[in-house]
Amino acid sequence: MKEQLDLLFDLQQLDTKIDWATRELNGLDDGTAKRAELSAAEAQLAGLEDALRQANGEQLDKELQLESTETERKDKWGKAYGGTISDPKELASLERKIEELQRRRSKLEDDLLTLYDDIERRTEAADVQRATAERLRQELDTIVATFQTRSAELREVIAQAGGERESVVAGLDAGLLADYEGLRHKTGGLAVAVAKDQLCTGCRVSMSLMIYESVLACKHVVRCEGCRRILHPGK
Repeated sequence: MKEQLDLLFDLQQLDTKIDWATRELNGLDDGTAKRAELSAAEAQLAGLEDALRQANGEQLDKELQLESTETERKDKWGKAYGGTISDPKELASLERKIEELQRRRSKLEDDLLTLYDDIERRTEAADVQRATAERLRQELDTIVATFQTRSAELREVIAQAGGERESVVAGLDAGLLADYEGLRHKTGGLAVAVAKDQLCTGCRVSMSLMIYESVLACKHVVRCEGCRRILHPGK
């Protein structure tokens, strides 16, 4: 019986290791949350960059309009005051056109000043968001690398313990194994508890010296009177 109880104890140790590694594996951060955060940051960056491109395009368009307006104003000015116009009506018409062009130029200059400030703010915002996205990208890379390394280690632990478990199970009595599996289900994974100093380490309930000596002898299955777990002296 001692051999069977020792195998049962070994099985419990292996199952405990598998359970622990499985919990660790399931609790690892695979980067899902950080990936979503990065995706949101990149989407925000794309929006800022798109708005900046539009502002730059508007700036270029207004600069071209300003250049064209100023060219036309100079041309009209030259015609009006270059000594070639003698008709008062034609001169008055040119002067009105020159005034209109001057107003347009002033409006375009004001618009461009506003645009320059807007582009500067948008550029700064895009730079800040770009830095944020890059930081998140680096953090995600670190998380993924850590996840890959740690998950590989834990899977190796599970695989190795699983192989050892098969060997142990092969040597166990079928009835004892069934009893063990049932207890594991009822007690949350711990079916075999170590008896130490006349205490069950599973539930901390004390036992009589006679029961404790029976556990130490390993001649038959002894259960804790408190939690009903199978008791083992440990190794």
